[in-house]
Amino acid sequence: MAEEHNKNSVRPVAEKGEHIIARHLIDDDAIKEEKNLVIDGVDVSGRWNTFIETRVDSEYDRSFFDEIQKTVVGSRINRCWQCGMCTASCTVTPLYRRFNPRSFIYMMQLGNLKQLKKYVDVAWRCVGCYKCSQRCPKQVNPAEMMEALALLIKKYFPEEIKSKHQLIIDEEVKKIYEGMILGHGRLDLANLHTSAMRKMGKTSELLSDKDERGAIFKMMKDGRALSVLRLGKPHKWHKSKDAIDKYLQNTGTLEQESQV
Repeated sequence: MAEEHNKNSVRPVAEKGEHIIARHLIDDDAIKEEKNLVIDGVDVSGRWNTFIETRVDSEYDRSFFDEIQKTVVGSRINRCWQCGMCTASCTVTPLYRRFNPRSFIYMMQLGNLKQLKKYVDVAWRCVGCYKCSQRCPKQVNPAEMMEALALLIKKYFPEEIKSKHQLIIDEEVKKIYEGMILGHGRLDLANLHTSAMRKMGKTSELLSDKDERGAIFKMMKDGRALSVLRLGKPHKWHKSKDAIDKYLQNTGTLEQESQV
């Protein structure tokens, strides 16, 4: 009876490295665990016997760090001391655990393009809330560091971006956004949202989803839906548009020169 009890009371072995903070940053092969290990009569299986192999990083690119530092938004990268306040403050990290500003800044400091390439699908997701920048004790301005990273990802990993379906959709939605701003000087949020849903193949959810349907009816009821249609262009918009067009043209020329 006692023998049967012992069989049923065997402690389940934890998933490999599941208790490690920022587990997604560590390759499976670098985590060493023994599933069945008893030392001096004590079961030290699973998390009690977890080791992470020392990582020697020889594939860093100092020129990448220099490129980041020369930009206006990335000029303070050398101030970061990896406290993690940015990640702790981030509003995106709870939704996308692989989005880790502290880790991204560290990779940029090392110029570790090999590691950064693994996060092409999430590294651009910063929403610009600036909570991280407000709380950073070294004034690194992580929010703008993420902006610099998003721009460089397009330069260094263009093929990766083209192969990611969600990134392709986001680029298309961005074009719609830019078209609204440059064409009319105003942002039509309702149109932008429905366009994004359509690009993602979720047009049917606009009416079938309870929250979506409720938002649409509320906008119609309080008149916002009609007021958007009546919005005109800002006063003397043609002058502002000319200035923006010249700026974008100049920016595009500078980007082309930097890639030569």
